[in-house]
Amino acid sequence: MIIHVTYLSGYLAAIISSIIISAILGLPLTPERPARHSWTPSAIFPTPVIALGLTAISIKLGVTGIYGADLGAVAGVLSAIMTAYFLEDIFPRPEDS
Repeated sequence: MIIHVTYLSGYLAAIISSIIISAILGLPLTPERPARHSWTPSAIFPTPVIALGLTAISIKLGVTGIYGADLGAVAGVLSAIMTAYFLEDIFPRPEDS
């Protein structure tokens, strides 16, 4: 299946805008070391993954925006805000065992 250029530009806009906005909001670019045991949200993960998911859900529901990139930019901003302020409320940190 070939992804239409409009959708591809939306996905790219979602990734770029989510990383930029989350860096502006003060999230670190990379998680703490060691990365596999870190529960610190960062600009690289999970923010772009959430943005891609919001963009894919919106496209599947038929919301495409004007050029596709505007939909991706909105999804990127929403995912950065959600990661910075609400992620630990939705998924609390695991207790150390």
